[in-house]
Amino acid sequence: MKKEDANAEKVWLVFVYACFNSWMYLRCFLFLQDYRARRFIDQKVEVVSGTTTDDYLRKLDEALEVASRNFQPELVIYNAGTDILDGDPLGRLKISPDGITSRDEKVFRFAREKNIPLVMLTSGGYMQSSARVIADSIENLSRQGLIQTRPE
Repeated sequence: MKKEDANAEKVWLVFVYACFNSWMYLRCFLFLQDYRARRFIDQKVEVVSGTTTDDYLRKLDEALEVASRNFQPELVIYNAGTDILDGDPLGRLKISPDGITSRDEKVFRFAREKNIPLVMLTSGGYMQSSARVIADSIENLSRQGLIQTRPE
């Protein structure tokens, strides 16, 4: 789809990314050098290697605020990677398991407050602990009433 297409104003792409190791840097560099693809990014949020939980969540809050002011989506597709966990061999960020839970809750609350359907895609995460972190986050979303895990 071309940005100039009639329905293009219905797409808002928030791209939160980190480019820090050779493999990831090459992928990010190639993507960011793809000017055709780049023009579809409406809101670019870069985090650097070593970003901490508090800094990451602050950037997320700011990104959600900007997105909220500029766009009223009909659907949120949320790529919820856990390669940002502290110790992940590819992510190289310093996000705690509680930070992942907070991140997911913030995104789900954003969608819930605006009555927007949300699709969560789990991705990334190259440590055995990632599965437990994802499960804990989903349990939290259920406890907070942001998702339903059992039929009523």
